[in-house]
Amino acid sequence: MKLTFLLLLLCGTAPMAWGWSNHTVGSYLALQDLSALHNAPQVEVEPLEQFLAQQYEAVSALLEEQEQFAREHFAQYPPRPDNLRLPTVPGDNLRHDFLTAMRINPQIHLAMVIQPLPGKDLAEREHLKTEQVMVEQTLSPWNRQRFIRVADGEKVAPLAVLASAADEPDYGHDINLFSDNPGLVGALYGFGPQSFGDARFQYSSQAPFHMGFFHESEVVYAAAGFLQRSWPDWRAYQYRGLARLAFATGHPYWGYRFLGWGLHHVQDLTQPYHAKPLPGVELASLLLLESKALAGFDADKQAAIERVATRHMEVEKYQSTWLRRLLREGQPHPMLKAYADLVQDVRYPPYSVDYLLEVVSAESADASAAFDEAIGQWLDTAPATSDFSAGNQVQREDFDHPALNRQLFRLLGHFGAHSRIYVSTGLAP
Repeated sequence: MKLTFLLLLLCGTAPMAWGWSNHTVGSYLALQDLSALHNAPQVEVEPLEQFLAQQYEAVSALLEEQEQFAREHFAQYPPRPDNLRLPTVPGDNLRHDFLTAMRINPQIHLAMVIQPLPGKDLAEREHLKTEQVMVEQTLSPWNRQRFIRVADGEKVAPLAVLASAADEPDYGHDINLFSDNPGLVGALYGFGPQSFGDARFQYSSQAPFHMGFFHESEVVYAAAGFLQRSWPDWRAYQYRGLARLAFATGHPYWGYRFLGWGLHHVQDLTQPYHAKPLPGVELASLLLLESKALAGFDADKQAAIERVATRHMEVEKYQSTWLRRLLREGQPHPMLKAYADLVQDVRYPPYSVDYLLEVVSAESADASAAFDEAIGQWLDTAPATSDFSAGNQVQREDFDHPALNRQLFRLLGHFGAHSRIYVSTGLAP
């Protein structure tokens, strides 16, 4: 019980569950040289309702096929209640019916926008405010999104659609879907109580769809079975299937957008803190922490919890701030090269439905201890700050931390390779 409590706390230490901050920026860099995107014609923006109305029967059949597969294949998958399937006859609210059949938050805005790269904000275009795009706001002060409105029928670049969509699942798709969450759908969706996350933060309810602890010991799973109740691989499967259907039926805008949604979950698992609840701590040490806490000495346990939270969030801030600076400077750099390095793609196996579990999260879990150690070494030498505002002054950071940077570039290389592999299989005929 004590071990379960510790792991539950550790899983709640990253309430916003960022996986490399703004997914759009990383997606632009990772996919910019993918020929299937680079050479693709522009696509017309299309309302979701138009796609659903024209392909209702095909979408309905796909969702039923996916549901049957998920029940047979994904571990700990909670079957979708039968009353959530798409009605036989289309109703008056196609969007709501589709989102509930997918078990997505029906309150999401699905705004028609694209995000530009930093420094290319296109000030002459109409920009939407954040609250017009995101259902729930828990924004980091260092990660500023810009949302350019696009109109129905407007021609846009496929890469812009896909990269922009890769950030969308953080805009509310997976918030408050559990039975003990606020709102109306948690009682209907069949996911049961929230498996992990910190209930103090509304955004944390998305964590089980954006994190996957697939490579823990049997002892940990025996003590904390809730760690197995996460479904980022299922989300990637859902969205990839929808993307392929949209492409095959002449709806490329939604093909790229659905594919971007799935890409988000792949990219999340390239962040080691999304694949390991306590990087750098072996099982024996974990049990020792609990033994000491049980004896009344819980300082080490509290320090471990604080350490995970601090290192996760600080390294995301470090990487995001540095990346934006590099993009605005417009000069070649090893970080930018890491995202776009196609050479390493061939060392991975072909994509499969288990790729996120067997390849992406396994790789991240293996890298987690070294990454965590490098972050700790960097934080030990970083300038002390009295508050967040002071700590966010980017001119104080020189980014000259070789050990951390080597780990960072390696992991961003994984981000780029897995992004291209997922997108390529989604685009394949």
